[in-house]
Amino acid sequence: MREPICGNLLPSMFAKNRQLFATGVFLLDGVLIFASWVAAYWLRFYALGIPSPLGVPSIQLYLWFGAVLTPVSLLILRSLHIYRSTRTARLSQELFSLTQGIVAVTALAGLGSYLSRGELSRSVLFLFAGTGSVALCGTHAVGRTILRAMRRNRRNLRHVLIVGTGDLAADLERKMASEPDYGFAVEGMIAVDAAEIGQTIGSSRVIGTVTELPELVERTGAELVYLALNRSEYEAELEALERLNDSTAAVRLVPDLARTFTLSASVEDFEGTPIILVTESPGQGWNAVLKRAFDFTFSLIGLIFLSPLLLLLAVIVKADSPGPAVYAQERVGLNGRRFRMYKFRTMRADAEGKGAAGWTRPGDPRRTRVGSMLRRLSFDELPQLWNVLVGHMSLVGPRPERPVFVQEFRASIPRYMLRHHVKAGITGWAQVNGLRGDTPLDRRIEYDLYYIQHWSMGFDVKILFLTLLRVFRDQSAH
Repeated sequence: MREPICGNLLPSMFAKNRQLFATGVFLLDGVLIFASWVAAYWLRFYALGIPSPLGVPSIQLYLWFGAVLTPVSLLILRSLHIYRSTRTARLSQELFSLTQGIVAVTALAGLGSYLSRGELSRSVLFLFAGTGSVALCGTHAVGRTILRAMRRNRRNLRHVLIVGTGDLAADLERKMASEPDYGFAVEGMIAVDAAEIGQTIGSSRVIGTVTELPELVERTGAELVYLALNRSEYEAELEALERLNDSTAAVRLVPDLARTFTLSASVEDFEGTPIILVTESPGQGWNAVLKRAFDFTFSLIGLIFLSPLLLLLAVIVKADSPGPAVYAQERVGLNGRRFRMYKFRTMRADAEGKGAAGWTRPGDPRRTRVGSMLRRLSFDELPQLWNVLVGHMSLVGPRPERPVFVQEFRASIPRYMLRHHVKAGITGWAQVNGLRGDTPLDRRIEYDLYYIQHWSMGFDVKILFLTLLRVFRDQSAH
C-alpha cells in the first residue's frame, strides 16, 4: 500500500514547493524593483554628481511613486508569463521579457510624470530602467543557474511518463534524457500494444499500456504525462485522455507533425478551439513592421549614397552594348505575387530572343564585357534597392525566380512554394553559402527554408555582413 501513498503525495508536495518558489521569486522581484527605484534617485541626486539647478526633490515623493510603481511592475511582468514554470524556455527569452517589462514600466512612469506636471526627473527614469533591468536579469540568471545545477545533481526533478513508442515519443524521450538541466526524470514509456512491454526506447523501458495509465501514475509518482502518439493512434489518445481525467498528473499533448513541414508553427484560440498554425509566415505583426522599417531605411540610404555609382554604371552599360542600361524582368515574390525586378543589363539585348529562358553558365557567350564584371561583383543587383524601397522585395530573403521556373519547380520539388511565405531578397542565406546561379536547386531550397524557420533581425544583419565579405568576391557568380 505504500506505493499508492507516495504516488499521491509526491506530485502535491513538488507542486507546493514550486508554488512557494514562484511566490518567492515574485516577492524578490518586487523588492528589487522598489530598491532599483530608490537607487536611481540616490544615483541621480547624490552619487553621480549631476547638477540639480532646482535643488534636490523630496525623497517622500519618490517613495510614494515607488510604492505605486512596484505592484504595477509586477502585474506587467506577470502578464509576460515571467512567473510561469517553463523549464524548457530559453534564458535569453526570459531576460528579454524582463527588460521589456521594465521598459514598459518606465514608459508608464514617464507618462504619469508628464500628466503630473513633470515632477519626476527624466534621469531617474533612465537610471531606473538600467538598474531595474540589470537587477532583475541578474537575479533570474543566477536563479536559473542554481536550479539547473540542482537538476544536474538529480534534485528538483519532475517525474514523467511518455505515452507512445513511435518516433515522436522516442524523440521526446531522447531530448528529456539528454538535457539534465531541464530536470525531467522519465519513469517509463507507455505502449498501445501490450506486446511492447519490456522493450527499451532510448534509455527508458516500456512499463505498461494505455489501459493501465491511472495505476502507473500512482505507482511511479508521475507529475506529468506526455501524450506523444502518432496520428493513426488517435483512438488510444482519446482513451488515455479519458483515463487521465481522474489522475493527479498534468497532461501534455505533443502533436504529431512529423509528416508536415512546420513553418513558424504556433497555436491560436478560435472561440475556445485550439488551432495549430502549421505554416505561418514569420513576417507577421511587429516582425513585419520592424523588417519593413529596416528595409525602407537602409534601401533609401543605399540609393542616396550609391546614386553616383549607379549613374556611372548605367552610363557604362549603355555605352558598352546596344540596349537599355536597366531592364525589368517578371519575378514571383511574397504569396506568389508577381512583380517587375530591376537589374543592370549584363547580356546582349537579344539574349533570349531565340530560345527558352535559362540560367547563365560559366563563359556564357550572351554576356557583355561589362556584364561579366558586374556579375562577378554582384553590382548588377544594385537597382533592386528600388524594389526594396517600394516594398516588392526585402534586403534579405530567398532570391525570386521567374514564373516559368516557379511552375516547373513547384511540380518537382517538395515544399518549394514555402519560400514564398516571405518577401524575396537581394541576398539570402543560400547566396552567402555559395549557392548562386546554376547550382543544385534542392540545396538552395534547404537553405531558404532554414532562413525562414530561423528568421530574426539579427540573422538578417548577419547575412548582410556575410554578403559584403563573400558575395562580391564569389567565384560562383557568372
